Parts: sequence; C-alpha cells; structure tokens
Amino acid sequence: MINYYDGALLRIMRAPSLTVLSIIILIIFSSTCLAIPQADGKFDPSEGYTIGYNVNFSVEGTGPVSDQGQLWLYIDPIFNDLYVAFIQPLTIVDNTYGANTIGWPGNNHKFKHLHKSDQAQFVITNEAGNVVLDFFIDYLEEITSGTTYESTGPAGKDGKMNVGNASSIKAWGTSLEYNFNTLGFVLTTNSPATNNLYDPNPAFPGWIFEVVYEVQIDGELFDVYGVGDVRVPLVHDSPTKLGGDKVFYIDKELIVPEPLTIILMSIGSALLCIFRRKK
Repeated sequence: MINYYDGALLRIMRAPSLTVLSIIILIIFSSTCLAIPQADGKFDPSEGYTIGYNVNFSVEGTGPVSDQGQLWLYIDPIFNDLYVAFIQPLTIVDNTYGANTIGWPGNNHKFKHLHKSDQAQFVITNEAGNVVLDFFIDYLEEITSGTTYESTGPAGKDGKMNVGNASSIKAWGTSLEYNFNTLGFVLTTNSPATNNLYDPNPAFPGWIFEVVYEVQIDGELFDVYGVGDVRVPLVHDSPTKLGGDKVFYIDKELIVPEPLTIILMSIGSALLCIFRRKK
C-alpha cells in the first residue's frame, strides 16, 4: 500500500519537467539524507554532518597558529540528539609515532604520549546561553596492560565532568580508539608507515592519522531551548609538534556550503523526517 508521502513522491517523479529533481531526490534519499553520524572516532562529512566550522587555535609557548582544525555538528531532526566531531590539524598533532613519525621534532613522538594524558574539553550551551554540558573526553586509556586500550570518555584518568551529567553523553569515540578497536590494529610501538602527504598504508587500510574526537549528546537537554553554541576551549596534546602541551580555542568560522549543497541538504532532511516517522 502506498501512503500519502509515497504517493506524493511518485507524482513528483512522474512529472517529466522534474526528472532532474527526481534523480536528485532519489540520490539524496538513498544516501546522505539517511546517514546519521556515528560517534566512533572516524569522521566523514558524508556520514551526515551538516554544519561545519574552521577552528583557530593558539598553542602553548607558540601563540596563534595559521593551520585550522575543524568542528562539525549534526542535530537529529527527530530525537534532537547533537553529534559533534572535532578534528585537529595534522601540523599540531597526529597518530604517527615510534619509527614512523611525520613532522615531529627529533622524531620524538611515542605511543605513550597519546594514551597517557591526552584529552579535549567540550562546552555546550543552549539557545538561552546557558551551559548545559562542560566535560573532558579522554583520548585513549590503557585498560589491560599492553593489550586493551579504549577511550573512557568523560570518566577514567583523563575524562572529567565540570557541568552536567555524564549520562547526557550517549556515545563517544576517538580516532586512535577506532584504529585499535574497530580496525583491529593494536600498534603500541610504531604507527603505520606513511609519507608527508599521509597517504594510506595498504598494510593497514583505513588507519586514521588525524586526531579526532566525536560525541553524541542526548537531545533531551535541548527540549526547552534548542542547541546554542559548541566550543572546544582546551585540548591537551602531550606534546604538540610545536612543543607546548596545551591547545587553546580562539574562535571558529562557519564553512559556508555551495547553494546547491544547501538545497540538497534541505531536501534530504525533509525526506529523512518522512522516512523515520514511518518506521
């Protein structure tokens, strides 16, 4: 049986003058409009993120740096959950270590530097300007000596809750945890060999060289007032390639999509709502 929405979509697609629009709708409907980000540490804009920012930093002992990171957001139109992805620039820190470091002074970057104390702080406000969450996410922690590693999120040695409840953080992930536990490459001495362009190593397919943090926030926090602002005020990288351990947020600049992209995202969001309400 075809319901109202299916019938309306079919009538649009049968109109000869709207053939191109029909193709666009089908492409969006079958791919990105149905994509919901996964807070697993693997960032990919095509997985559903819709709002992006370039982030400017200042590094301890160096001052402002020219290379920018990125901050991406997605708000689930049904459940209101907020998804956040934060990516640091490769010129500040990366997932290369041991004998295969790239851009590290004196090649001095060990695996222990990444799992001993690295963390990122997230501060999230609602539309009324109130801070609803302020927390640190742990990058990677040793769970079982030499064999098991994972991000403990807002708990563990390097996680922390400043404002709000940890239960509001429904999921989290980091790129090194993804490399270890999703891809299965538990490399505690040397990272995969690569070059200055960070080309993939075919022996370790999918290895993520960027340092990425992802979180999923419970939409109930925004039931009365919607999502306001998201910032990453402080990141602890021990060390950065520039020498200091602390990376400070300065500001962020909206990544403005092309007009066609805006149209496609709008169509995709509408179809996503229709599809998910039917389930």
